[in-house]
Amino acid sequence: MREMPASIDRAPGQMIDPITRIAVLPLWTGQVHTTLLPGGLGNQSYIVEDDGRKYVVRFGRDYPVQHVYRAWELMVSQAAHRAGFASEIVYTGPGVFVGVYIDGKNCSPQEVRAKADDIVRLVKRFHTEMPPHISGAAHMFWPFHTVRDYARTMRSERHRNAHLIEEWFAVSEELETAQAALPIVFGHNDLVCRNIVDDGERIWFVDYEHAGFTTSVCDLAGLASHSSFDDAQIDHVLDLYFGADLTPDVRRSFDAALAIMPLREALWGMLAETHLDIPHVDYVAYGTEKLETHRKALERYRSRYG
Repeated sequence: MREMPASIDRAPGQMIDPITRIAVLPLWTGQVHTTLLPGGLGNQSYIVEDDGRKYVVRFGRDYPVQHVYRAWELMVSQAAHRAGFASEIVYTGPGVFVGVYIDGKNCSPQEVRAKADDIVRLVKRFHTEMPPHISGAAHMFWPFHTVRDYARTMRSERHRNAHLIEEWFAVSEELETAQAALPIVFGHNDLVCRNIVDDGERIWFVDYEHAGFTTSVCDLAGLASHSSFDDAQIDHVLDLYFGADLTPDVRRSFDAALAIMPLREALWGMLAETHLDIPHVDYVAYGTEKLETHRKALERYRSRYG
């Protein structure tokens, strides 16, 4: 892997457009063809064709208010390749890294539901096989804390939804109290359907911004929430993942996580309104949609457990 910054002459303060930045990266062997890779909510990525090979160029910067750090994301991406879950990273530079393109398709919610067994088995392997490949200080993903921290930021920034913050604090405490003492695993934690890629032979995971040590129910709840699993499919995947270890306490932990994960996602979208600038992404609509998903899951949880 090559690690060197690209340089280009420019006037002080002048911004370089992404296509120009890509063109001067020092790993190409010929003239490149670049197209935008649509679908990213928190970063911009491009497909680059060079000498018959395809790569993904990913731009991004740190967003501390959303707990996103690119050095961590890069390390996890490289670890995921070593563990067999992701493609190889072939170049890194300031604010950019380049990976080998996976010739497949980003799954739709319907495709995730259809391939749920394969995906859940891969998630279980990811949880247990990733930790030996992780280096540096450990990053913890705990959605209950994340909701509280996002909410505090929204209060300090006087967000339009700041009047709901005390409600979110209370909900986070209620759902966190329901968590059983589960083993710590390493989770992807952002299993939206577009981060699950099917090449026709196997499943890959992409985008590791929120990866970190957590418990298994958080990843499983995120997967089920993002792809709208019904109750029967939830029962099936929990049986598949836990088997005889699926106790009532574990099931309640999952049901609580199923309510907190879309709330975390909703607050992420609300913060993105003022902190991100990805073209053509309606963060207000995204946050509103996920907040409604949270409310339905919370009603479901309370109807079961009071």
